[in-house]
Amino acid sequence: MLFKRLDSLTIFFSILFLFLTIGPSTAEENKQILIPAGIFIMGTESGTNLELPLHEVKLKAFYLDRFEITNKDYEGFEPGHRRSSSSPCDQCPVTLVNWKEALAYCTSRGARLPTEAEWEHAARGPGGQDYSFGNISDSSKGRFGLPFKSGADVVDSLKPGGFGLYHMSGNVWEWVADWLAPYPEGSVENPKGPQSGLRKVVRGGSWYNHDYYIHAGMRFGLHSKVILNSVGFRCARDRSP
Repeated sequence: MLFKRLDSLTIFFSILFLFLTIGPSTAEENKQILIPAGIFIMGTESGTNLELPLHEVKLKAFYLDRFEITNKDYEGFEPGHRRSSSSPCDQCPVTLVNWKEALAYCTSRGARLPTEAEWEHAARGPGGQDYSFGNISDSSKGRFGLPFKSGADVVDSLKPGGFGLYHMSGNVWEWVADWLAPYPEGSVENPKGPQSGLRKVVRGGSWYNHDYYIHAGMRFGLHSKVILNSVGFRCARDRSP
């Protein structure tokens, strides 16, 4: 009886160890969501001249990851990646990744980085909201406005936005495909930004930024080789004809 009990305890603690070490996997659940074709007003009058002029954008349908790419996701592609102490868990968003590394990961999946216009349309949701969770700033619905030491949260925490996407407002900034450049005058269709530039666009804000930065219309630029504790990404894909 004693040996049987010890065997049962051994099995129990082995399973518990595996669960605590590996954790519940969301990588398999990071299915891409179809963002329908549509027209929206890009930009905001609540920011700087970088977010102006407001202009109409028409987009074709595309797919976008439900979650930010996790450490576990990325380490399947780059096993030697060093995790940030601000986002250390398996299911926390991968950070300390530059623009080219983010693009390389997406390419390895047969995907790409979303364009800036695609990202903003997806963040605003079907209703064209100011934040992914609504038109009123609410720190209970997004991870922002926290002390730096709080760090990023797991990618599937809180409730998703209107298109079913998680953490489009806060948690970590996200690389997009475009070079930072002034917006065009007038309406545009499926814009991809300029062919070259000095800085790549990041969107969405992070856990330690206040609501000014997590507004769906806000944009910021970083050199493509920069790596930061608070910058991650997610992947997009064209819809097959």
